[in-house]
Amino acid sequence: MFFLKIIMAALLVYLAIRLWPVAKEHYKNGPKGTSKQWINFVMLMGGMFVFVYFLISMVR
Repeated sequence: MFFLKIIMAALLVYLAIRLWPVAKEHYKNGPKGTSKQWINFVMLMGGMFVFVYFLISMVR
């Protein structure tokens, strides 16, 4: 089991190293959201958080 944890950690580091340049380029040259789009995103994430909290509280 210990070696599996080491392999998974190495895989995560490898993926982070491989994806970092692409994410940096996309952040620099990617599409920018308007204020209305950001408000919509925050409301959706808040609704999702409340829904997951509700589901967890129903299980307990």
